[in-house]
Amino acid sequence: MKRLILAILIMLISGLVLLVYEPVSEIKLIINEEIIELDEPVKMEEDKLFVPAKLVFEKLGADTIWDTRNKILSGMLGGFQVDLDVDGNEIAANGKTVAGDVPVIIIEEVIYAPVRPTAKAWGALVDWNEETRTLKIYTPSEFDPAPEDDQQGPLLHVAYPSESQSTYYGNRLFVFGTTQSYSQVEVTVNGEPVEALDPRSGNFLTMVNIPFGEEFLLKVKATDAEGTTTVERSVVYPEGLQPMPEKPLEIHSTHLIPDQDQVLSPGDTLRIVARGSPGATAHYRIGEGVFIEMTELEYPTGPPGRGGIYTATYEVDQRDAPSAGVSDLMPVTVTLVKDGERVSLKLPGKLAFFSTTPYKVVEVRKQHELKYRGWLRIIQDDYYQLYSATRSGSGYPANIVSYLTEGTRFEVVGVSGDYYRVKLKENDTHLVHKEAVRELEGKDSLKSSLSALGLLSIRDKVSLRLNATERFPFHIESGTNQLEIRLYGLKKAEELTLPEIIEPVNELTLETSAEEPNLLVLTVELDKNFTGFDSTWVGTDLVLDLYKPPRISKDDPLGNKTIVIDPGHGGKDPGAPGPGDLHEKDAVLEISLYLRDLLTGAGADVIMTRTEDKTVNLYERPEAMAEHDADLFISIHANAHAQDTEAVDLHGIMTLYSYDHNYELAKIMLDKVSEEMGLPAMTTWKRNLAVLRHSQLPGVLVEAGYMMHPEDNWYILHPAGQEKFAAAIKEGIKEYFHSITTHNNR
Repeated sequence: MKRLILAILIMLISGLVLLVYEPVSEIKLIINEEIIELDEPVKMEEDKLFVPAKLVFEKLGADTIWDTRNKILSGMLGGFQVDLDVDGNEIAANGKTVAGDVPVIIIEEVIYAPVRPTAKAWGALVDWNEETRTLKIYTPSEFDPAPEDDQQGPLLHVAYPSESQSTYYGNRLFVFGTTQSYSQVEVTVNGEPVEALDPRSGNFLTMVNIPFGEEFLLKVKATDAEGTTTVERSVVYPEGLQPMPEKPLEIHSTHLIPDQDQVLSPGDTLRIVARGSPGATAHYRIGEGVFIEMTELEYPTGPPGRGGIYTATYEVDQRDAPSAGVSDLMPVTVTLVKDGERVSLKLPGKLAFFSTTPYKVVEVRKQHELKYRGWLRIIQDDYYQLYSATRSGSGYPANIVSYLTEGTRFEVVGVSGDYYRVKLKENDTHLVHKEAVRELEGKDSLKSSLSALGLLSIRDKVSLRLNATERFPFHIESGTNQLEIRLYGLKKAEELTLPEIIEPVNELTLETSAEEPNLLVLTVELDKNFTGFDSTWVGTDLVLDLYKPPRISKDDPLGNKTIVIDPGHGGKDPGAPGPGDLHEKDAVLEISLYLRDLLTGAGADVIMTRTEDKTVNLYERPEAMAEHDADLFISIHANAHAQDTEAVDLHGIMTLYSYDHNYELAKIMLDKVSEEMGLPAMTTWKRNLAVLRHSQLPGVLVEAGYMMHPEDNWYILHPAGQEKFAAAIKEGIKEYFHSITTHNNR
C-alpha cells in the first residue's frame, strides 16, 4: 500500500512575527501512528495548532526550495507541489489557492506552521484530542492497491480496461488506473503521457483512439528512477454484424423472432424474423399450415437485399382462433432453400390463438410482492431488436411507464412470454408481468362507471376520491403542483358533478379525451407545490392523495425530520470500478456514514438502508420510506463513464429524480453540491428508477462525481473528501427544506 505523505508543514525564513506564548501542558504529536520526539513542542494560539516545521519536514523527507526574491517557500514531493507566499500568507496546492491569510509564526527562533490549512493543501487528515492533548496527523493509504507479484518497477494498476475486457464499442477508449501517490512516476499509454494524473493519489485517466474491426494492444507503462512496470491489455472494437457465409446454408441459432411464446387474437400482428445465409429463398409456416414467403433485407429494418435478414409480418385472422378457449401452442418454422439445399429451424417462440377478448381479467398483487415485476411498460413497435432479447420475446422493446398500484385491474388482450399484454389506448400496447398480477376467476371483462367525485383538504394532504363501480386501469402524470390522472375504460355517469373547489386547490377538471373516447382525463392543480402523491384502492373507489409541504422551522430545518439515506450498491454489487481496490460501493458507504452523523447531530432521525458492505435488494431499498414515515429519501452513488465517452472532459455532479415534484430537490442538490465541492454541475436527469419509484415523498439520487476521473475521485475516495461531500449534501437538504418554508409563506 502506498502512502499519501501528509502535510508538508511550511516554515518561513523571513518576514515573520515574533510572538511570546504562555507555557501550556505538553502536546503529543503522532504522525502516521509514529510518536514523534520533539525538541520544540507543539504550540497552540487561539485554538490554532502550530508545529515546528523544519523537524516535521525532516521526518517526512520532503524537499523545500526557498525563493528569496519572491518570498515563496515550495514543498515538493513527487509531482506535487505546495507553495507558501510569505508576504501574502497564502497556501497553494499545484498552483491552486487552498487557504489565504494563513499566519506562519516564529517562536524563540523556531519556525512554526499551522497544521490544518497546510494539511488541507496536501489532503492529509488531522485529529486533535483536547482531553488527551494528542495531535494526530495521518495520510490515508486506500488509494493504492497491492502491487502485482511480478511488478519489478513502480506500482501500476490498470482498472479499465480490465483483464477480462475484450470488446469495446467505440473508437475512443478511456484508460484509467493508479500508480504510486506523491511519487516521481511517469505514466504513458502506447508511448503517450496520460492526459490526467493526480500526483497526490497516483490516479490517472487518458483517451486512446482504437481502430475499427481489429485487435488493438494497449501498453501502459509506469516509469521512475528505479525502473519501468508495463501492463498490457488487448481490446477489439468489433465490426457490425456481417452477413453470414453463403455456405454452408444455415439459420442462426439465436437471432430469431419471436423467441418466447405468444398468445394472440384476431387483428393482432406478429413479426417473424430469422438471420441466415444470404441469397436464399425463405418461407415460414405456423404449425402444419402452408408455407408463406419471407423478404430478405440488407440489414434489420433496412431495404430488400442480400443481407441474410429474413422477415415477415403475420396478421392473425378470425379463422386462426378457436370458437372458444385458446388453441394449443404451435411452432413457427423457418425454411431456407438455395442451390438445391434446404434447411429448416423451429423458432423458440410458439404461437397460440384465442377469439374472445379480453383473454382474462387480472388484478395487481400486494405492493411488497411486486419487486422488479411491478412496472407497467409500453411496447415500442416502431422498430425491433434482433441481436438482443426483449422482455416480451416479440422483438419489440418496452419502456417503463410507471409503477403498478396494488389492486388495479386490467383486461388482458394477449400474452408475450412472461408478460400479459394489456391495451389501455387504441394504438398502444402495455405489458404487466404475469407474477405481478393474479387472475380474477369468474370475471370476463371490466365495465366501470364513475358516479361521484369527492374533494377533501385535511392537515397534511388534499384527498380526491373517485367513486366507481369497478376498479379500472389508470395512469398518473405529475407536475410540480398538478396531477393529470388518465382513467381508462371508465364511463362518466350523466348525473356526475364536480365538487366545489376548496383551498389549496386551484383547479379541478374532468374531460373526455378528444383522441380516445374510452379515456377520461382528471386534472387537479394546487396553489403551491406538493411534496408527494399516492394512489390507493378503497373497495372500488380510487383515492388520490396530494401531500402538502410540511411545516419547516426556519431556524431548525432538520430538527425532528426523518431522512432515509441509501448508500448505493454493496456486497456482491461493487458498482462503478475505482482506480485501485476501492469501488463505488465502498466510497458511497463512507459518504453516507458521514452524512448520517452530520444529520443526526443536527437533530434529524436517520434511517440507513445499509451500514456495512452487504447486498441489499434494489427493490427493498425505498421501502424504508413507508415503514418510517420519512420526510426525504436520498440515494448516494458515484458515476461511471459510458463506452466511447470523452471521459477526460466529462466529470462533475449529476442528480436524478423520477417525478416532476422532485425536480426542485434535484436542482437544489445539484447546485449546492457542485458549489460546495468546486466540481462542475452537469445536469438533473428524470429517470424511472427503482429506488425512486415511491411517489409519496421527496426523493433524489446524487451522483457524487465520476469514479474514473482523477479530479473527482480524489474527493470520492479520500476520507476528507468524503466528509466534504457529506457536508455538501447536508447543506443541499437544508436548502431544500428552506425552499419548502418559502413556498409555505407565499
